[in-house]
Amino acid sequence: MPIIAGIDEAGYGPKIGPLVMTAVVMELPAGCSHETDIWHLLKEAVSDTIQKRGKRIVVNDSKKTFSQKSGLSILEETVLSFIWSIRGRVTRFSDLLRLLSNHDENVFDKYPWYKGKDINLPIASNVSSLLQFADSIKKSIRQQNVNFHEFKSIFLCVHEINREIQCDRNKALLLFNNSLQHLKEVFHCFGEQEPRVLIDKHGGRNYYHQLLTKGFTGCSVNTISEGQCESTYTILDEKKKMNVSFIEGADAKYFPTAMASMFSKYIRELFIRLFNTFWQEKVNNIRPTAGYPKDAKRFLSEIHDTRIKLGIRDDILMRIK
Repeated sequence: MPIIAGIDEAGYGPKIGPLVMTAVVMELPAGCSHETDIWHLLKEAVSDTIQKRGKRIVVNDSKKTFSQKSGLSILEETVLSFIWSIRGRVTRFSDLLRLLSNHDENVFDKYPWYKGKDINLPIASNVSSLLQFADSIKKSIRQQNVNFHEFKSIFLCVHEINREIQCDRNKALLLFNNSLQHLKEVFHCFGEQEPRVLIDKHGGRNYYHQLLTKGFTGCSVNTISEGQCESTYTILDEKKKMNVSFIEGADAKYFPTAMASMFSKYIRELFIRLFNTFWQEKVNNIRPTAGYPKDAKRFLSEIHDTRIKLGIRDDILMRIK
């Protein structure tokens, strides 16, 4: 039974807030190719568009399913209903993080907006709807013999992002190095089933062979193709094989990559919610920020005096790049 995985991130561009990168690993029915239209396979429970969703959840690139104006409901319905259908009911942000990652909870101690804070879930949708969506997903994946093996997220808060950038002296490697963590886990756990991994292309980078060779010590890395739209490689050792493609717009083209995009965005938005709540309690009438450069400049200016009084260091508040 073929294994297909998707990896995508949220939060590479902002000046404030974390970077989140998620991997989704799924197994398709026997006889299906990796190119199977999974949206069609799960059409009773899942839609690829908001407009025609009916009573289904939406799986697509998070840029198409979320905006500050429309809010978190579409993202939340998808993420929580999938988690609830496969891993059981999760009702707190802290529990969601524990389920999706192997993070060290002490990392939050240096951030006053995260330390000891939590969010009750759901925040933008209702429990009864989520339970109905979860039942529909469970029924659909059982009928179609689809298995979801993994939802795994890596998140880096500002200090950790700055440390990696300073160590590598190259912000672009931030995406690759964290993708590499997911790739190694997929290779280790599923390599004997020859998985295919679909990753949204990392900015303008077209060539990944050297980075993959360095990352997969002791393995052979073969280049299948390299170009502006897609770069594909095969990674092999004596027992395992994995096909990896970096594809322009993969988060809108492929189901597991789209899911990874939505998971990453939802988690990042919950982190940002904690951040904004902290500052709204400290600074009267301050508008929340999503952390992107232009608005981050406004926000940092408005909190300047307060953060100086609170003794909050730059290296936990804003990224160096």
